Amino acid sequence: MESKIKKVFFVILVLAYHFSYAQFNTLTPTQPKKSESLKVKEKPGLEENAKEKKDKKSWKQIFNITTKSDLKNEIDSLKTLIKEYSSVSSNKNSQVEKLKDSVALLTQNRLMQKKNISNKPNGFAMYDLVEEPKETFSKIVMPLNNRITITSSYGARIHPIFGTKKMHNGIDLKANYENVYCVMDGIVTAVGWDSKGGGNYIKVNHFNRFETSYLHLSEMYYRVGEQVKAGYIIGKSGNTGNSTGPHLHFSVKEFGKSINPAHFLNDLIKVNNLIAIYNE
Repeated sequence: MESKIKKVFFVILVLAYHFSYAQFNTLTPTQPKKSESLKVKEKPGLEENAKEKKDKKSWKQIFNITTKSDLKNEIDSLKTLIKEYSSVSSNKNSQVEKLKDSVALLTQNRLMQKKNISNKPNGFAMYDLVEEPKETFSKIVMPLNNRITITSSYGARIHPIFGTKKMHNGIDLKANYENVYCVMDGIVTAVGWDSKGGGNYIKVNHFNRFETSYLHLSEMYYRVGEQVKAGYIIGKSGNTGNSTGPHLHFSVKEFGKSINPAHFLNDLIKVNNLIAIYNE
């Protein structure tokens, strides 16, 4: 009897042990699952970190959030654009300067063309003012280059050769084979020999008003009809004709009437001085 009770007790112990062991095995798997869940919450994995970063980038893109790196890139791009613009603007400036030069050259050519007569029919020509050439000689000069010295005045006098009183229709100027100059612009009206004692002579008409005569010449350089200007050398003084020595006989007529050459020359000097003052 006791042996049966022992067997039954042993079986109960075995069953109890087996039951307790089986229950422990069923609980052990739940603990690591709980710890794993806690670990996931405290320390996210790499995949979740990557997903979070991806989500942050997408938010920046959605709201156009600019970072420092983005700003740096934009500044670099702006610097590049500024350099390109500067180079383009410098090229434009050079092109503008070239265009200005072309316009200036074209304008100069246009001005030069205006000086010429237009060849187009019924066209109006453009002219510039006529530029007067500088005169080699002044418009009024004295008949001699040296100082004017009158040796015999205008009017009645005793003739030095014939000793009779006679009208002296000119003045005698001291001149020893010197160049004789035309006093004003004019046309030569007479050249030849004066049979009344004047010797070789030249006469010049000025503006159909005055006539100047140069007598006792040793040489004559112009012929009748030739135009002469003030300051032209028309001859050389001498001692031809009725003369006691080399000199120049100078006479003047106004509208065909004899006048005092000394007064005429003084008037020329006054006019010449006024012209000189005006030109200053």
